[in-house]
Amino acid sequence: MENFFENKENAVDTLTKVFSREIIVEYVHYLIAEKIPFSMALVDIDNFKYVNDSYGHLVGDIVLEKIAQELNELVTKRGFIGRFGGDEFIIIYPNITEYDEIWNECHRTIAKVAECSFTDYPWLSVTITMGVSRFPENATVYEQLFSFADKALYRGKMKGRNCFIIYLPEKHANIVLKTENDKTLSSMFLHSNVIKLLSSSPSLKDGIENLFSFLSAYFMLDYMCIQSAGKVYFQKLHQLAPQKMIKPITERFFCSNKNPSTGIFYVNQIKHLLSNNEKEFYDELKAQKIHSSFCCEISCCKETYGFLRVDIKDPRIWQNTDMDILVSAAKIIGLLLHERKLRIEDL
Repeated sequence: MENFFENKENAVDTLTKVFSREIIVEYVHYLIAEKIPFSMALVDIDNFKYVNDSYGHLVGDIVLEKIAQELNELVTKRGFIGRFGGDEFIIIYPNITEYDEIWNECHRTIAKVAECSFTDYPWLSVTITMGVSRFPENATVYEQLFSFADKALYRGKMKGRNCFIIYLPEKHANIVLKTENDKTLSSMFLHSNVIKLLSSSPSLKDGIENLFSFLSAYFMLDYMCIQSAGKVYFQKLHQLAPQKMIKPITERFFCSNKNPSTGIFYVNQIKHLLSNNEKEFYDELKAQKIHSSFCCEISCCKETYGFLRVDIKDPRIWQNTDMDILVSAAKIIGLLLHERKLRIEDL
């Protein structure tokens, strides 16, 4: 089977140095034609768009190259990997279809990527989500195999990312994939709700309280507040949150760790702060039993009013939809404070 890839034109993706989409798909058709059992894993880098938007495409390319290298090293002698497009890869495992065996392969892959570090960007934490289908157990044509792996991948994303799902018809057959139009409508609904809740209330104070109640329930946020000048305002605790009070966090930690161009700081697991020499910050979050955190400046016209802060009791992979809505909320609050010549403590 290794000979299949010899003397193939355009066989390698120029950026990631793994096989190209055309070649890896051709290989799948070859295995099907030869009736060779295999597993197909679709691999998606979690929140890759946010990496590009926050740090630029140069850093995005570095992430793609590094993850491709890690995946290739893991797959060598067990299978073959190709870049499907963007931040998506396909791994083909010939003659590996037993559930337990492919489960072990995926578990090893997820764990290895989660440990990946970037020397020049120590704050970066990258994870992947995988969806797997099997030939001939699940289907006997490429299009169906891809569709089933895509459904499994979608289920993994909805589950929270940084995981893998092996397609089982009894569990996943009824999954309906969201179209781009569905995603757009969902995003529009959330953004319009942010604007409506903040602008339609009699006072900005009422609007923020209503907004926090909505976002806390919608995104299952354990702790949500605005922090300004070392004090906590508008604290909202989810009904399942273990703590009954939000305590201030030293703001210089946020300031020194935030992205200078976006005013955003987030960490999926606080243990990553240790690799960035932020033990004091780690200790403060750990003392409050916080394991994942997001913070965004509330500002307008170069004036900072405070921080919109969200903390989670468990590790969490921050998704683009979460962060986009929280950033929008912070920007609108900042704009309203500026227009009304108010400060957080005035509300």
